[in-house]
Amino acid sequence: MIIYLDRSEVPDVEDIAPEVLRWLVTKAEQACGRYQTLEDYYRGQHPSLRGHGGDEVRVAVNYARYVVDTTVGYYLGEGVKYDPNERRMDENGSKIDLRPVLRCFDEQNISEVDLELGRQMGTFGDCLELCYAGSALWPKSACLDPRCAILVCDASVEHNKLFAVVWERRERVNGEKFYALTVYTDRTIRHYRGGDLRTAPLSQVGETQLHLFGEVPVIAYENNALRQGDFEQIIPLMDAYNTLMSDRLTDKRKFVDALLVFFGMSLREGDEGRLAREKFLDGAPLDARAEYIQKTFDEAGVQVLADALVREMHKMTMTVDMSDEKFAGNASGQALRFKLLTMGLMVRNKMRRMEKGLRERLRLYSRWLSVMGGMEVVDGRDVDVVFTVNLPVDEQSVLEAVTRLQGIVDEQTLLSQLWFIRDPAEALENVRRERAEKAGKGPETSDKSAEMAE
Repeated sequence: MIIYLDRSEVPDVEDIAPEVLRWLVTKAEQACGRYQTLEDYYRGQHPSLRGHGGDEVRVAVNYARYVVDTTVGYYLGEGVKYDPNERRMDENGSKIDLRPVLRCFDEQNISEVDLELGRQMGTFGDCLELCYAGSALWPKSACLDPRCAILVCDASVEHNKLFAVVWERRERVNGEKFYALTVYTDRTIRHYRGGDLRTAPLSQVGETQLHLFGEVPVIAYENNALRQGDFEQIIPLMDAYNTLMSDRLTDKRKFVDALLVFFGMSLREGDEGRLAREKFLDGAPLDARAEYIQKTFDEAGVQVLADALVREMHKMTMTVDMSDEKFAGNASGQALRFKLLTMGLMVRNKMRRMEKGLRERLRLYSRWLSVMGGMEVVDGRDVDVVFTVNLPVDEQSVLEAVTRLQGIVDEQTLLSQLWFIRDPAEALENVRRERAEKAGKGPETSDKSAEMAE
């Protein structure tokens, strides 16, 4: 979670008062109820499944996970790409080499971290990423649970980061419970231990450690301006849909348990067992009759209400119902684009907010690597963060468009439009090298020319 604190409360971030840390953990524990509710809905542990028994049937249709996973797969199904900005290179007068950072990304499979960040953004409304030194002293990233991580920012309009706290309530083998806190500032890392927040003091454990990131190594990602989850506003609709489906199945079950009523006769002793066993009863009067009493319900009306709830859920979450038979049909490509318009707008807002955090990650990694002598410091503005929307590709149309735009658009931009190219900058370098070799300017040809000149 993100907490805004007046800077006067922490005049020195390297000497934070224990009262401030206890207050932060208390505020985080109070906010855990909302986070836990959202996590329960995502995992399918809905309130409609609790506290019912007997003949009632309780089900939960997990639209929360459908909305989050569909949205995350839409813009993070393909890994994020990082391309040096050529305009920035011209201004700086030097070429940006991202290979050290990208090597760190590849070694830890950073796309998995991005997927978890996207899932937590869609579920909780915000999430935090921790940058730390791995076992090989190279920077790595981990997604922090917002229920036990706090990023403290100042109360100014810029909300500058002050420090971060990662806390957890642990238990020793003797059953004693205690709080474990780790505080990250722009230069140091400190570990604290304490018992009850009200009575037991917090004391530092171990020595203060230094890190090389140059700023607080915790990055905040916000899902939207309200910091709400993707399905948070449709929780009442999900509860109503689950109740409707549960009652529908309960009625179906009770429909089978119909009552058999006899008119104009009475059963003799043993007739009930014989009727249940043989499905036949002899000796009934001629004017007697038997009928089943069944509960009647309007199945068509129930289905209309269920469809209306589904439509409202997709409308409020700005997602597309892929199971709708009318979604595709014989619609043209342009018509499908209009149907995906709302989802595209929502995803683009997510990408803009996530891009800010990814640029901050690049800056932190490059600072660490520059201290270790691996590269120069890279400003996030010097790199283009490219998201690939995960949609079916009309390969023929893309190839035709790229072919027609040759000579009008630069080659790296054209290569980035091809779905099978992961690194446009590397692909462009390969193309230029092959052209040079074909033109007789390759390394082997150059060496032979030099020998002949001698």
